[in-house]
Amino acid sequence: MDDNELDKLFGEVSEAASKPAKETSGDSEKESSKKEDPDSASSAEELRENGFIVKNYEDDAGSDEDEVENDDSEDDKTSDDEETEDESDLESEDIEESEEESEESEEAEDGEESEDEEEESEASEKPAPKKPAKKKAEKRLLLESFTLSKRSITIIALLLVIIGFAALIYFLPAFRVRNVHVEGNISLTDQQILRELKLEYNDHLMGGVSGNILDVIRLDYGKTEERIKRENPYIEDIRVSVKLPSTVDVTVRERRKVCYIRTPDGYAALDKDGIVLELSSFDANKRVRPVISGLTVKGAELGKPVKLGNTNDYKKAIIVLGAILAADNASVGDTYSMFENTSELRILPSGYMFLTVYSPAGKLVQVKLNSLEKISDNMAWLLYAFNSEALDKTKTKGFLDMTGDDPTLREY
Repeated sequence: MDDNELDKLFGEVSEAASKPAKETSGDSEKESSKKEDPDSASSAEELRENGFIVKNYEDDAGSDEDEVENDDSEDDKTSDDEETEDESDLESEDIEESEEESEESEEAEDGEESEDEEEESEASEKPAPKKPAKKKAEKRLLLESFTLSKRSITIIALLLVIIGFAALIYFLPAFRVRNVHVEGNISLTDQQILRELKLEYNDHLMGGVSGNILDVIRLDYGKTEERIKRENPYIEDIRVSVKLPSTVDVTVRERRKVCYIRTPDGYAALDKDGIVLELSSFDANKRVRPVISGLTVKGAELGKPVKLGNTNDYKKAIIVLGAILAADNASVGDTYSMFENTSELRILPSGYMFLTVYSPAGKLVQVKLNSLEKISDNMAWLLYAFNSEALDKTKTKGFLDMTGDDPTLREY
């Protein structure tokens, strides 16, 4: 056999060997390839006879294909099993991951709570840093010292103003008593009122300012006023106030003594309201006019209303005495005062009243009274009779009856 045949044979063998690699589709394709290549089989036999070893590439290819298919099927099975296993593993892993995530979230929450608690405990246990605390304390001290200094400056300024004002008030002559002006007094003299005030020349004007807030605002001597009214029953009201410069103004409203009443110990002087102005013992040398007798006196205390058994009788007597005073005040140009010459007004249980009066000539005249309707007219007529000396010229010893329409002289 020459080289050409060998090349041909090797080429055919190589082609036959290359065909099984390409034909992997199935057994039908293998059989068709064998039928189509009879020359290749004969050539193979010739090679074997000549001592060459010829392998059947088709069988090997078929076996290889079977093995590939088996391997593929096994691979498919294993891949399917692996996929199922992977899916189950994935599912189990997902479950485990979800459980782990829930556990991790719970642990994270617990951890956060524990961390918060630990942080709070650490914050409470750990002392604050020294340097920032010192800085804050220093700032606070500076602020407090600033506020305190500002407050103290304000207080010091106010104190200085008060001290300066007080010094002016104390040392200026305008705040010293140089003059006292008194008005409204009738029976009391200016000197008596000054003694009641207890003021001396060059006393400080503000020394007596006292009382309630209104008194202090008005610069009134409130406590002095109350003391004077309490100690002197003749003073019904008094107001003492400062008037710059160097003047004290005093305004007085007096109680006027209108009568006396007999008491177990002597006499009590009363005003029109029955306030006891004086208490005195019997004195033959002292003239006591007018005296209201016939009253039941239960008690008399200085500066307070007298205690009587029947206050209506006292009111009737005061009306009569008031009519006498009105007549005196209405008289013009006459020096005679019927009130001052009235000695006694006696009130009888029957309701009648006897008035005892001294005439201008000193004659004692008694007047009988009853009704108070015309008391003012009757007292005016009586004063006219005294001033005209009509009653002094009569020689009848008796009394003047004024209980009827016309006054009548009656003998005893």
